[in-house]
Amino acid sequence: MTSGQTEFQFNANQKAMTRSKISPWMLVGYLCLILAALMILFPLALMISSSLKDEMAIFEYPVKLIPAHPSLNNYRQLKENFPLYILNSLKVTGIIVLIQIISATTGGYAFAKLKWRGRDFVFLLYIGSLMIPIHVYIIPQFILVRRLGLYDSHWALVCVSSFTALGTFLMKQFFMTIPDSLVEAAKIDGASHAQIFTSIILPLSKPVIATQIILSFRWFWNDFFAPLIYLTSEHLKTLPLGLADFASQYYTYYGPQMAASVLAIIPVMIVFLLGQKYIVQGVVTSGIK
Repeated sequence: MTSGQTEFQFNANQKAMTRSKISPWMLVGYLCLILAALMILFPLALMISSSLKDEMAIFEYPVKLIPAHPSLNNYRQLKENFPLYILNSLKVTGIIVLIQIISATTGGYAFAKLKWRGRDFVFLLYIGSLMIPIHVYIIPQFILVRRLGLYDSHWALVCVSSFTALGTFLMKQFFMTIPDSLVEAAKIDGASHAQIFTSIILPLSKPVIATQIILSFRWFWNDFFAPLIYLTSEHLKTLPLGLADFASQYYTYYGPQMAASVLAIIPVMIVFLLGQKYIVQGVVTSGIK
């Protein structure tokens, strides 16, 4: 048998083995995943398509994902304050996410690696705050913000949202997977807790930090309730409040609203794509451990 025949036979055997590994149940699973992906992507595709149509074409039936006469007119109709809304959202969300990461990582380190009296009880109370609905404490929180003179300012949003019990819980659970032997070895070498935290803990925690950044950014970028309560000035409005302006008492401007929504999801997609590799890395590493 020649070398060419041998290589052909080897490739044929490989293909046969590959076919034998793909069972009917795997094909059904792949088909279900494809259908689920299409169901998730359809609203996004419909939103992008509607942003390129006029008001009448949006409600045509049957629905056409590819506009017959695409136009950027809806994007041109966006309010002149729309870029300001985006900048306000970027400013507020960026500050909140930064402070949350600092508070969550330091708090998670204190609960996971430091031994102090009442640690578990305090952590239980901290996590218990997640069970309290926002409607229970929104009135005293509003009164406190007014008395501090922060009402109708971005600092009101920052102050009421900068600490996260869920983020601290995620950090604490991840830090507990880091061997204590690393911390003890650093202490023997004379490292302080600040050095251990910045040089050992944080570099190993990129996956969970990226996950928290994505979750916090998505939440506060889309938050409508808190800005509605604490902001009244037009120049301070965030993007969700700006999107609400397209719906009036008598009419909703669906075309410009769809165009604004398309622009609104771009920063979230950028943040997710930048942190995606760290999330995947965290899942793989956790599986190996």
